[in-house]
Amino acid sequence: MRALSLRLTLARATAAVAALLLSLTVPPPTALAARGPDSLVVRTDRGWVRGAAVHNGGRVFQGIPFAAPPTGELRWRPPRPAPRWSGVRNATAPAHPCPQLPLTLLPGGGPVLPGESNRTGSTVEDCLYLNVRTPAGTGHRPLPVLVWLHGGGNVYGAGSDYDGSALAARGVVVVTVNYRLGALGFLAHSALSAESQDHASGDYGLMDQQAALRWVRRNIGAFGGDRNRVTLGGQSAGSADTCLHIASPTAKGLFHRAIQQSGACAADGGLTPLPLDAAERKGSGFAASVGCTDPTTAAGCLRAVPTTELIRASGTGATSLWAPNTGPRVLPRPPRTAWAEGRVNAVPTLSGNTHDEHRYFTALYVDLLGDGPLTPDSYAGLVRLQYGSRAAAVLDTYPLSAHPSANLAYSAIGTDQRFACPARADSRLYGSRAPVYAYEFHDAQAPPFIPAPHTPQGAFHASELAYLFPMDSVAPLTPAQRRLSATMTAYWARFAATGDPNAPGTEPWPRYTADGDHIQVLAPDRVRPTTGFAADHHCAFWQPAPVPGGAVR
Repeated sequence: MRALSLRLTLARATAAVAALLLSLTVPPPTALAARGPDSLVVRTDRGWVRGAAVHNGGRVFQGIPFAAPPTGELRWRPPRPAPRWSGVRNATAPAHPCPQLPLTLLPGGGPVLPGESNRTGSTVEDCLYLNVRTPAGTGHRPLPVLVWLHGGGNVYGAGSDYDGSALAARGVVVVTVNYRLGALGFLAHSALSAESQDHASGDYGLMDQQAALRWVRRNIGAFGGDRNRVTLGGQSAGSADTCLHIASPTAKGLFHRAIQQSGACAADGGLTPLPLDAAERKGSGFAASVGCTDPTTAAGCLRAVPTTELIRASGTGATSLWAPNTGPRVLPRPPRTAWAEGRVNAVPTLSGNTHDEHRYFTALYVDLLGDGPLTPDSYAGLVRLQYGSRAAAVLDTYPLSAHPSANLAYSAIGTDQRFACPARADSRLYGSRAPVYAYEFHDAQAPPFIPAPHTPQGAFHASELAYLFPMDSVAPLTPAQRRLSATMTAYWARFAATGDPNAPGTEPWPRYTADGDHIQVLAPDRVRPTTGFAADHHCAFWQPAPVPGGAVR
């Protein structure tokens, strides 16, 4: 009996020790619940995560997996669920960006964009992670959510490049997302299509973005967010991708409002997805460039190519190779067709551009990486090269006499054709089915990203981001610019909350209609609507209005 009693005592002691050890790795739900809604330890559907406290009582959670690592046999396959984990996962540091070359292209070796990913690049394919920034006091009521898609041509960037503190301070839960880039995110190939249930390939980056939205729908309530007030937004490629999700049947119900900043997809001049067969042909050319020429073995061959070789090959081709394509289930038809057929996720949209979008590209590719400022002759020659039979009309619309320099004339062409007029056209299209609020960011003294001795940057492409997402790597905002930043974050937060940016204490922002054509100007010295946008950007030239009979005028 004494031996039995001793064994029972030892068994109880062992169980107690095991329970103690287990308690150190898996927190009891009741204990966590007692910590309150602003706890740094939060339960997701795959396991517990521990975040960090930030100033003003907010929290930040970084590097949370929303899908399985797309490595090995999962390279070029739709995202799979993330594996579960035991214990509490540390979520206090960002994950690696998705594979990309560093953008250290400046003469001194500096990056041409301010994000950390642009300085470091990455070769890590295990990159499908997101970050959550919350305000203080998330337990009072569920807060609106902004899911942010970074820009970078679908080739560069990371969610961790964006500081959501200014928008979180306005009462928004901010989620920033990584997604597969370049060839790893958008390669279409007949061999990959053959092994797919949908008989299609490409658009893996878009699938990743939707997987992140599904994660938000399942989990954001635990972080104080409202799963029924999710705004999907992005800038540049992230904006164009947002536009594509509006046209995607597999994104239905995953978001309730949209923000498009400097990236359209439904209008002429915006991002145009390739048909699947054309994307597969380009993909075959890419596969051949990395030694995978035999279509019957190309899938296995491509999965054996080292990541470094893939991103080097991705960097040598035009970024249009990595545009999304139609054909996969995520994007079965072009956005314009989806709108014409009424097969869209029509939601309230806040959409716009910056006044001098293309000046950044002129400064980078002409001044810094090219042969210096354009001359009158080289300006005309470049326009003729790019516009062919239409060059004379373009030069007539943008004469040098109307601009301070050839560089600025050339910049105006790119701004109007590729950004301003497509943004307006998307607003006109969307406004027929849902509320739209259109803007133009117009701070002529916005802090520049790169030196530009021959091209005053003005309100260049991506310049508005520093007013929404604080950036230590650019010059501090002036008092007038900080006031504009406060106005913009108030607008954006109110839109995320209600679908209407108008908020107490801000200038009225009229809803966009094709008849009124009111676009809100966002500048340090004025915040008010204008009806002169189309004339300012020559939109009648780039997008002539249709007339009865199918002709244009």
